[in-house]
Amino acid sequence: MEQTLYRVEHASSVWWPQMQLFSGLILSLFCVFAALCFFVMATQQTATTRLSNLALSVCLLSQACLSFLGVVASESISLMVYLLLNCVFVIAGLTALYCYRSVLSRVLFGDSNQGLPQIQADQLTPELEATQKELEQEIEAANRMRQRMQSIFESAPNGMLVVRKDSTIAQANTLAESIFRYPEGGMVGLSVEGLVPKEHRPQHHVDRNNYVKAPTKRMMGDRKDLYGVCLDGHKVPVEIGLNPIEGSFDQEIVATIVDISERKQYQRFIESRNNELENSNRELQEFAFIASHDLREPLRKIIAFSRLLQGEDYGTFTAEGKEYSGYVVDAAERMRTLLDSLLSYSRVTSMANSFEKTDLNALIEEVCADLQLTLEESQAEITVSPLMSIEADASQMRQVMQNLIGNAIKYRQPDQVPKIVISGEQQESKYLLTIQDNGIGFESEYAEQIFEVFKRLHGRDQYPGTGMGLAICRKIILRHQGRIWADSLKGEGSIFYIELPLIRQEERLNE
Repeated sequence: MEQTLYRVEHASSVWWPQMQLFSGLILSLFCVFAALCFFVMATQQTATTRLSNLALSVCLLSQACLSFLGVVASESISLMVYLLLNCVFVIAGLTALYCYRSVLSRVLFGDSNQGLPQIQADQLTPELEATQKELEQEIEAANRMRQRMQSIFESAPNGMLVVRKDSTIAQANTLAESIFRYPEGGMVGLSVEGLVPKEHRPQHHVDRNNYVKAPTKRMMGDRKDLYGVCLDGHKVPVEIGLNPIEGSFDQEIVATIVDISERKQYQRFIESRNNELENSNRELQEFAFIASHDLREPLRKIIAFSRLLQGEDYGTFTAEGKEYSGYVVDAAERMRTLLDSLLSYSRVTSMANSFEKTDLNALIEEVCADLQLTLEESQAEITVSPLMSIEADASQMRQVMQNLIGNAIKYRQPDQVPKIVISGEQQESKYLLTIQDNGIGFESEYAEQIFEVFKRLHGRDQYPGTGMGLAICRKIILRHQGRIWADSLKGEGSIFYIELPLIRQEERLNE
């Protein structure tokens, strides 16, 4: 037994120092190699990983020093402790090598595909930071744009709804909620069909499906008499405009809604007033016709019998009697003239003819032919520039021109030959007629009053007439959807302007 123990101790004393020296040298070399690898990796890493790699390098170098000291002082360290420490450091070194195998592969074997993303990330860090900054700026700009659009959407003067393809409401502004009497946010998620009266929903469903297949911009008021249903069941008249949103994944449509309740009420009021005015005008026209037609018969008798009495067949008047009977005849004649003018005024609309193509040149020639005796007596000179043909009531336009030319001759300067210049000019969709004379003129303050009914600027003893001529002219021109006005200076003549549309409003509506 003692001999066996001696052999073991002798054998251990022989191979243990050799084994300890060999393993210590290998461990020292391994630690130095690992420390160098981590140091190389530390030069190619970011700031955070660089510190950890440098720390590992220092630890491995320390282990190498300890291993070398263990070789030198091998007698002072027990075998089990030494082997245990070496195993721990070997396992730690292998684990670190496994974790950083991609970098070691590139360092040792030149593999450019391993570890490249980390190196590129380190090199492109400034570019990535710039890109991140740009993205943050774009996100901030997008948020500002979204807030701006939301503000515009909310502050729109009309109700606004954003409707998806499946008819659900994605967004509604405050005014739309007010129109349909919903609480804030109460319309989002609802079907737009719920805003349509029940009797119109089937047709609305068909129309909406057809619109979704080919959405186009539809202006406000394209469809008349639309009604919406409020939350409380009340119906409100509305006008709706549609505008598809380009690039929308849900094919969203913006519906613009206007509550026209006040407009409808105002239209009803206007229609009521128009009906009242039409009835009043009809009664006035009937009264004017009766007054001008039925009163002519008694006036005719007054004039006829007064003249018979003046003929001395039924007795002789004294001088005063003849004078007074003359007053009766003159007054009756003036009354008959007034009634004739009033009848003409009432017949401007009630007895009017249809509009037809009228040659104004031929019309002026006919007027001059009718006034031939007056023109010869006054020696008036009429100059007419070439005029065009327009759509008009020929008889009424003839009455207007005859009145204006007749007035130019009647209100002439006593010491001058009347000169009348008639010209025309087309101005886009209108035609402007000008009648200029060198008569006595009038003060500009009366430029509008001369077109009033029975308005006269001179006494009957100076210039005969009823004061209805220019009033009739204005009413005729208004029937032609035009306007008439005058410019004048007292003692320097007058200029009358007649502006007529080349296309009347009824024809525009028909087009």
